[in-house]
Amino acid sequence: MIIIDAGHGGADPGAKGHGIIEKDWTLEVSIHQYHFLRKLGIQCLVTRERDLLLPPEKRVALVKQSGAKVCISNHYNAGGGSGAEVIHSIYSKSNLANQTADALMNAGMPVRRVFSRKGAGGDYYYMHRLTGSVETIIVEYGFIDSSVDTKKLNVRSFRLKLAEEAALAAVKYTRGVKNSLYVVQAGAFHAKDKAEKLCGELKQKGYEAFVKKEG
Repeated sequence: MIIIDAGHGGADPGAKGHGIIEKDWTLEVSIHQYHFLRKLGIQCLVTRERDLLLPPEKRVALVKQSGAKVCISNHYNAGGGSGAEVIHSIYSKSNLANQTADALMNAGMPVRRVFSRKGAGGDYYYMHRLTGSVETIIVEYGFIDSSVDTKKLNVRSFRLKLAEEAALAAVKYTRGVKNSLYVVQAGAFHAKDKAEKLCGELKQKGYEAFVKKEG
């Protein structure tokens, strides 16, 4: 079971920038994630299905009582930065957050950081502090006051793609599936100078390359 939290809502608009209101986009991507996961046969819930104000105590109660293993709390940032951020509890490992960040990056959204934040007596964010045993990550898909980010995020299909990738990362995590790493080998040589020449050519073309000796 996965529960999806559409951040803010109603009288709480969240962040604003470039004519965008955070609560509208969080609702849009959360509803999309819900239907996307249901089509895959994944049990899921969503904290709000329309534009309404959810007081913190009501929001965390929905999460705690859901029986979910994971909660994705969807948000968009503001404040003079750029790139996505994924925030996890100070009491949880960063595996889910890192897998989510990798998925967003692979889908074309640069990731600013993955982090946790400590407050007085525990987690700083109430979605981490008060959601009990449900492992909650806060996903900030980008900065809506950044022209760099909004150039990408204003494309609805891109927003929804990021939401799908975040949802799939949660599914993989709940099933114990780690992100795979594929290594591409461009050549193998007996002469070191030939290997270094090819390595240099690949680097000039923008590829990350190195020479590794075997045997």
